Amino acid sequence: MSGPPLVYGLLAEFSDPTELVAAAQQTRAAGYTKFDAYTPFPIEELAEALGRHRSVLPLLVLIGGIVGGVAGFALCYWTSVIDYPLIVGGRPFNSWPSYIPVIFECTILGAALTAVPPRLTVAVVPSTATLSSLVRGGNAVTAGGAELS
Repeated sequence: MSGPPLVYGLLAEFSDPTELVAAAQQTRAAGYTKFDAYTPFPIEELAEALGRHRSVLPLLVLIGGIVGGVAGFALCYWTSVIDYPLIVGGRPFNSWPSYIPVIFECTILGAALTAVPPRLTVAVVPSTATLSSLVRGGNAVTAGGAELS
């Protein structure tokens, strides 16, 4: 292997959020597209500096929750009014306050079932070999193993 080793990863620490945003903007301007930044508190400008785009996933989860809630109401209505009508305590067949726990649980179920498959398809778990070659002894290293200073 001749020439300089390829850089696989680099780690940096910033004391000021504005320095981090400026570094992210410079990194993006240099042509790098696969990089990330982590902070202990949200920085609104950082998402734009990293080149993140809004996801359609929150809208899909909302739709899944609404569909789940409607399905829960339909299930309760069908069982209480159509399939097995039973007068309990003098209430009408369509007594919606008693449906609230089922509607809530079906809403959560619908939202979760909508959110999990896209998340599993997007998530990329790196192999342990990649992680161990990335950091050795606290020094940033290249894929070839040469230390960066």
